[in-house]
Amino acid sequence: MSGCSCNNQTLAVGNHECCSQTSFVQDKLCAPYTITSVTPLITIYALNTNPSKTFVSGTISLESGPTGGDVTVTFLLGATIVETDTLIVGASLAFTKSGFTSITLTGTGAAPFTPPYQGEFCLTPRYPLG
Repeated sequence: MSGCSCNNQTLAVGNHECCSQTSFVQDKLCAPYTITSVTPLITIYALNTNPSKTFVSGTISLESGPTGGDVTVTFLLGATIVETDTLIVGASLAFTKSGFTSITLTGTGAAPFTPPYQGEFCLTPRYPLG
């Protein structure tokens, strides 16, 4: 894998002495979520920038929910599933990813979800200016 090149000279990965610097915007969003049997699938993040140039770090926690149930976390690129993870009550997922356009959470198990699934997500997207 090569790094950037300048003055017709290829630099090693990690050596970016003459590469142009890109300024990134960094936002942070934290919010609670609730999943009920009426709304078993919710979208917690939808990207409105180029997914190949946006990097998102975050955590998603599941604090409560019905006994034996879990929440499926799905990263999508359009309608295509990029990755799925499963959270059980008391668990958290930490990630840093790019190449996706939305994150959905889906409650599983028999309805009604009593108590409802509840947790929190914190997301920090970073994307270049201009």
